[in-house]
Amino acid sequence: MNRTRTALTCTGLAVALALLPQSASAAGWSRTPDYQRWTALTALTRGQGIATDNTSFYYSGTYSLVRTTVSGDHQTSSNPFAIPAALSSQYGTDHIGDIDYADGRIIAPLEDGKNYQHPLLALYNTDLSYTGRYVQLPHELFPDGVPWVAVDAAAGLVYAAAWNQDTAGSTDRLVVFSLNDLRTLPAGSPLPVRRTVKLSRPLSRIQGATLLRGSLYASVDISGDKSVYAIDPATGAVTWEFAQDVEPGDETEGITALDLGPSGGQLHILNVGSGWKSVFLYLQHYATAG
Repeated sequence: MNRTRTALTCTGLAVALALLPQSASAAGWSRTPDYQRWTALTALTRGQGIATDNTSFYYSGTYSLVRTTVSGDHQTSSNPFAIPAALSSQYGTDHIGDIDYADGRIIAPLEDGKNYQHPLLALYNTDLSYTGRYVQLPHELFPDGVPWVAVDAAAGLVYAAAWNQDTAGSTDRLVVFSLNDLRTLPAGSPLPVRRTVKLSRPLSRIQGATLLRGSLYASVDISGDKSVYAIDPATGAVTWEFAQDVEPGDETEGITALDLGPSGGQLHILNVGSGWKSVFLYLQHYATAG
């Protein structure tokens, strides 16, 4: 969900294969040797976000949703035009961010181009069809759109945050919603804010976040800092976890959590290559020693 709107294109597919990224380790995390790499239409339809129900991976592209098996990456469903025409017509919605999964539904953050006047969350079935349900988020808390959503299904909570965070503007905080509200309010309703949690430091340009062992792990796309940070959703404490194993010009994207053991990793993060490798989308896996 690139604010620079990095475009994956088919141009340059004849170039040599991308070099294997080197392993990176820090704070007890290391990248596993295995990773996935996609090009062309596959990359286009998966280049924004990722979620899981422990059996399938769900991917979002700018306009699309895709479901695959976790094991073997077999595509089982796709919706290349997942943004409902009614939302495009009414709000100008034209971009899907980093998604999440809860209780048989895909939760997708939706944005309206470069205007960012109408941040929305929409619900999809696991076959990637639109449920007809969506809610509006408060624009004053999301003045630059809603790039990601993360769900704590056990606690019944939904998290999001502003793209550009600033202490003076009071955008340096998690915004917490009720999952039950999201599931039950009439379509188009404003989603009430249950509370906000001030972060211990502003954390701008979060491209995706996911719950793992009670913490939110956030993938950021900051020039010179393509890191993952842990956020305590109760206190707002922000802790640096590790630097992602990407090139400086790569664009980090969505993230999800699924424990696949020491060899498969627990955090799974998308990134778009840079330079001559910009036609490639990667899914890398990070394992913790703890």
